[in-house]
Amino acid sequence: MADQQAGPAPAAAQPAQAPTLPAPKPEPSFYFFLESFDKETVKISDLAVPQLVTINNLVSGLGYDAEKAAKNVMPIDNITGVTLKRVVAWSSSWRGVPGGEERRLPTPDQHSRVGHELFEGVGGQGAGGVDAAANYLESKQLLRYCCKKIAIMAQGKTPEELRVLFEIPTDEEDAIAEQELKERLEREAKEEAERQLVEGPSTSDGKR
Repeated sequence: MADQQAGPAPAAAQPAQAPTLPAPKPEPSFYFFLESFDKETVKISDLAVPQLVTINNLVSGLGYDAEKAAKNVMPIDNITGVTLKRVVAWSSSWRGVPGGEERRLPTPDQHSRVGHELFEGVGGQGAGGVDAAANYLESKQLLRYCCKKIAIMAQGKTPEELRVLFEIPTDEEDAIAEQELKERLEREAKEEAERQLVEGPSTSDGKR
């Protein structure tokens, strides 16, 4: 019988490597308090504040620490409570992430969880409200996301569909609103003039 040559020994199986888990996000040390123009108070952590350049510059300039943050409420006069909460939630989810990391932005498709949370139930003006808030508070990541989201919302729409989607008034509606405002101001001026005829003008010390 011819000698049979043994083949190469099978390679030893490599141990399976455990998947690398993302590092846990750092936990906040303290919170700042913001007040929307409709008087809702919204808290934002010290780690989320750097995502909003306007707020970050404000607290840095005022020298806010944990003690001052607990005692003071910062007014945000041109953003609603609903929109402010959504912007703060976005910033909190990105805490500790450098603002330039655009490659990590989620895709703003129709089924995106992030987009659903930002824009659910707010309509065209609400989407614009989040966009305007991101611009005012200087959140570059959120502003990029909103612009992409709104562009997707507008794809394939006719001008009339866009007007309805984003609640843009027609020229006729603008004219009616301007006329109503003019009439209201004239009515208020007339009522004030009549009141002063009856009561007499007030002096600087409050006496008539």
